[in-house]
Amino acid sequence: MAQDQDRSMAEADMELIRTKRALTTMAAAAALGGNGSGGGGGKNKYRKRSRATPPGKCHSCNIRETPEWRRGPDGARTLCNACGLHYAKLVRKREKALANGESPSIQRIDMEMLRASARAAD
Repeated sequence: MAQDQDRSMAEADMELIRTKRALTTMAAAAALGGNGSGGGGGKNKYRKRSRATPPGKCHSCNIRETPEWRRGPDGARTLCNACGLHYAKLVRKREKALANGESPSIQRIDMEMLRASARAAD
């Protein structure tokens, strides 16, 4: 008997959750639709993050399309995905050598050094 009562309480709780979820989904759809029934004048509480315009080309390999633009020695969104990952690896390697008190084999990472390193890796 106690199991039946626990099961019916659980079923009631799940029904309540489904109802709340359905109401929330309908309210969100009405707010996005902007038809006035959702309230708020169609203004969404979450702002959609705009995508910045992609840079012209990778500063290292001159490619124009990449799944993700990454930070390089020239700043944010200056390297393609592959070059950016390679640059990050070089930075980590250099920082690890400095932390261990060794003199790093890479003194400074600039675009010329990054290009030469990428060519050597191929």
